[in-house]
Amino acid sequence: MSYLTRFATRAPRTRGDGVDEKLRLNLPGFHGAAYVRVFVEDTTSRKWRRRPPEPRIRLKIADCSNEISLWFELDSEAARENSLHKIDTLLGALRRFRDALDAEAELYALRAEAKRLSVRAPGGHLREVAGSTPVRPTRRPVAQ
Repeated sequence: MSYLTRFATRAPRTRGDGVDEKLRLNLPGFHGAAYVRVFVEDTTSRKWRRRPPEPRIRLKIADCSNEISLWFELDSEAARENSLHKIDTLLGALRRFRDALDAEAELYALRAEAKRLSVRAPGGHLREVAGSTPVRPTRRPVAQ
């Protein structure tokens, strides 16, 4: 009977790093249908059939009326490298977009405050309101 014990026990499995999330992109009260969906299947427990199991991978970004889906492949070394390059490029672009958006939001707020503190003189030119300090918008550098 002892010769059967090696078939009755299994090596402990390590769990993969799959992810399955659907996150709202907007704060409550703002166009609530926008979301991002990320899904990478954990194939730790899937059985092989001639070749490694191919995980289901999804990346969807949607607003109120549009949705994009990006495709990622892992079936070759070149495909894996391309998939990682694709997501790294997207993350870099999103970081630069966020920095530029933050700088523009600050500039917009400064201009709105300057307008609030000013009144229009004849001819359409802004003039300072008595007792207020003029505000000059400054742009913050955008990180590359």
